Amino acid sequence: MTREEPASPEEPHAGQAQRMSAGAGFAGTWDVIVLVAVLLALAAASATVVVQAWPQPSPPGGGTETASRTRILIWTPHLARDTRLFLVVISVGGLGSLIHVLRSAYEYVGNRRLRRSWFLMYLLEPLVGASLALVVYCVLRGGLTTSVASSSDINPYGMAAVAALVGMFSRQTVDKLSVVFNTLLTPPRESTDQLVVPATEPARATPPTTRRADSAVRPGDAGGTSDACKEP
Repeated sequence: MTREEPASPEEPHAGQAQRMSAGAGFAGTWDVIVLVAVLLALAAASATVVVQAWPQPSPPGGGTETASRTRILIWTPHLARDTRLFLVVISVGGLGSLIHVLRSAYEYVGNRRLRRSWFLMYLLEPLVGASLALVVYCVLRGGLTTSVASSSDINPYGMAAVAALVGMFSRQTVDKLSVVFNTLLTPPRESTDQLVVPATEPARATPPTTRRADSAVRPGDAGGTSDACKEP
């Protein structure tokens, strides 16, 4: 009579490893509710700050506006016109990113393909848009105006429009800035000890898959795309 050896645990294959990784599961009902509630609260707060911090018209005669007490949400500081412009640009940049994030969220929820791994991107994208809008505002303010120009010469509607577009298209803005600075400056040289990941096995052809009858595809998608290779 032979004694049976205990079965050794098998190593998870690529598909199992992907499902076991953090955030690989699909978002549940409460996940979607909490995410949408947070995004809507951020959008409402950003819009409120824009309205409350909007610069007042310049005083007649070209005088300089003095700092005045303004209520910003639960904060009541004394704000000068320059500070108001900074707050408007930051808030509108975040609001533009929230427009992109909300559109992406309802598309993926509608297609039942929203994964928890994208939640961090959804929550940090408004911060990225606000920061990038502030950087672009400083670039435009320093490059298109003279050093003696006052804040009363700045059109808040124009700056808000630029900040909103930068927030909505933050990736395209970064790509365009990268192209501009690669043209103006010398591209960095590749390091000699650059990390190179060797291929472990040759690439294999993927057999065609059939689509389920209840799977949803957005209009304009050619056969659908996987959410693992396409950003929201």
